[in-house]
Amino acid sequence: MRRRTLLTAVAGVLLAGCSTAESDGNTEADETGDRSTSDTGAGTEDEELSDADILEQFGSELEASGFDGVVVDVVDDSIEVGYDATGTAEDDVAVEIELIADGYTTIIEHGLSSTHLDATAFDSDDQEPLDHFSIDSEWVDAYLSESLEWRELLTRIAETFESEEPVDGQGDEAESNAEEESDPDEEGKGDDETESDENDGDDDGDGSDSDDGDDDDGGNETEGDGDTNDE
Repeated sequence: MRRRTLLTAVAGVLLAGCSTAESDGNTEADETGDRSTSDTGAGTEDEELSDADILEQFGSELEASGFDGVVVDVVDDSIEVGYDATGTAEDDVAVEIELIADGYTTIIEHGLSSTHLDATAFDSDDQEPLDHFSIDSEWVDAYLSESLEWRELLTRIAETFESEEPVDGQGDEAESNAEEESDPDEEGKGDDETESDENDGDDDGDGSDSDDGDDDDGGNETEGDGDTNDE
C-alpha cells in the first residue's frame, strides 16, 4: 500500500462531511457539523461500565464500522489504537479519523481517565506502519463543554496526522557495506604469506640470494692443483 496523505487545508472539509453523509436526514447535524445521531454508546449514559468494558466496546464499535485488525491498549495514561488502513485516499483517512474521534469522545463521556489517544494505521499486507495521529483529551473535554465545535475538533486532530516515510533498500545497503569492510585476521594472514615467500628465495638463511659456501670451496681446490704441478 502506498503512502497516505491528508492535506490540512482540505481536512476540515473532508472531515465535516463524514459524520453528516450518513446522518439519516438529520438537518441540525448537517448545519452544525456535530456528531451524527448514531454515536457510539448513545443512550447508555446510565449504564455502569468498567474501564475494560468501555475499551472492549470501543474496539467492537470500530470493527462494526468496518475496521480490521483493531487493537486497543492502555499505556500509562494514554490509549493506543492500532488498525489496518481502510484505503489509500484522503477520504479514507478522514473517515478513520472521525470514527476513532467519535469513539474516543464516547470513552471520555463514560468517565474513562486518559490524557490522549494515539492511533496508528498499518498496511494490511505486511503490517508496516503507514501513518498515525493523536487526540488530546482536553480537545474532547472542550467539545463536550460546548466550547469547541465538532468540526474544529476534527481539524485539530487532522493537524497531528503524519505519514511514515518508507526507506527502501536501507537493509541491503547496510549489508553491502558490511561485506566491503576488510577482515583484520585475513589481512594479517596475507602479510605473513608474503613474507614467507620472500624468505624461500634465501637458501642459507642470511637474507642474501647468493651461495657463499660454494664459492669458497671452488677457490681452495684451484690453489691445491697449482702446487702439485710445480713439484
